[in-house]
Amino acid sequence: MPPVLYFDPFNGVAGDMILGALIDLGLPLDHLRSEIDRLHLEGVELIADRLERQGLRGINFQVRGPAEVSVEDDSGHRHHDHEEAHEHHHEHHHEHEVAPHDHSHGHHQPEPLARPHGHHRNLPEIRQLITASGLDPWVQATALKIFSRLAEAEATVHGQSPDEVHFHEVGAVDAIVDIVGSCIGFHYLGIEQFFTAPLNLGGGTVTFSHGTWPVPAPATAELVRGFPTRLGGIQAELTTPTGAAIVTTLAGATPEVPIMSLIKPGFGAGDRSFPGIPNMLRLLLGDTSSVASGPSPVEEDQVLLLEAAIDDMDPQSFGYFLDQAFKQGALDVYYTPIQMKKNRPAVLLTLLCESSDQDRMIELLFRETTTLGLRYSLARRVVLQRETREVHTDAGTIRVKIGKWRDRVVNVQPEYEDLREAAERTGRPLKQLRQDVISEISKLSL
Repeated sequence: MPPVLYFDPFNGVAGDMILGALIDLGLPLDHLRSEIDRLHLEGVELIADRLERQGLRGINFQVRGPAEVSVEDDSGHRHHDHEEAHEHHHEHHHEHEVAPHDHSHGHHQPEPLARPHGHHRNLPEIRQLITASGLDPWVQATALKIFSRLAEAEATVHGQSPDEVHFHEVGAVDAIVDIVGSCIGFHYLGIEQFFTAPLNLGGGTVTFSHGTWPVPAPATAELVRGFPTRLGGIQAELTTPTGAAIVTTLAGATPEVPIMSLIKPGFGAGDRSFPGIPNMLRLLLGDTSSVASGPSPVEEDQVLLLEAAIDDMDPQSFGYFLDQAFKQGALDVYYTPIQMKKNRPAVLLTLLCESSDQDRMIELLFRETTTLGLRYSLARRVVLQRETREVHTDAGTIRVKIGKWRDRVVNVQPEYEDLREAAERTGRPLKQLRQDVISEISKLSL
């Protein structure tokens, strides 16, 4: 099985720190440079240095280019040149009308890239740049998905459509390298599944062209909505919009961390030093295929469990809800008689679904039942290996479900719908047909 990646943003996450950690995990810098060259970005220099932060060693990644003079955009705001930006580094300046520089946490404030006076890039231009690059299709598709999510967050903050968001040339190039480069790294390492610990957002304030706002910055707050986060502690912006866009696009909003054996940790080092904690992002590369023992691995996964106690709904509505829930992808729905306060009999509604269906199932439950609240939790489950075979009888072909535990058959069940159809068609008792099918199954070599 392909390796999995676990983001551990204990001190936040920025795009350059992700790339630094991927290089630490084994992404060759020369490979990254040659792949980024496919984008034909003028004057881009990629640099990786190994730094130490409070005993931890990691890679500090930078994007550098030729110097730029300060110019004024259409709104009259000044875009600082390199010297001025560096002087205001501690204030965490961002151009939130444009793609964030992602420098406040991780970069050494590199020389900005040259650009024509007043030029900006929008999402369609960046999309064209990536699709014309000749990069691997997975890299292109994933990078575009991340960029679209970043543009949607910026558009929501500024009341625009995603295609109308203009990315300032400096921020756009940094974001392109960070996002596309991260996808190049994920693809090089063969990673297909991503998980994340809670994102440390930091604290204090962030200053950008619209004024001074509390951390998290508006676009970051939009990106991490629904994800586990932490605030406070270090008074600095620890999670940047680009870093948040990468993590929240690839990893699920619920902590579905699989049992895995650790292959290697990778550390991406930020430029700044903070008291009490290393300014690092840790990525954990893991293997899930070697965990199980025995001739056949145990199939284990994680599902979302929703529960609601209901004492004021008519029985017909319970039947309707069950049908609707299964149509919308519920894995299981069942009702349990319970006793509530004031000696009232009630029903405990239990629904199992994939974590990705959480919002849809909660909305359905509130819309179609009378409950005023519900409980939810993550539940691990173990399932048998399953396969379906066909058994030919004088009443027709009947499908049979076979359950195996470590390659040994432990459960065999004829498909009820096939038995029912055969019983109605032939007029024979269903229980007799079931016995006939089981008798035929015993003759098979399973």
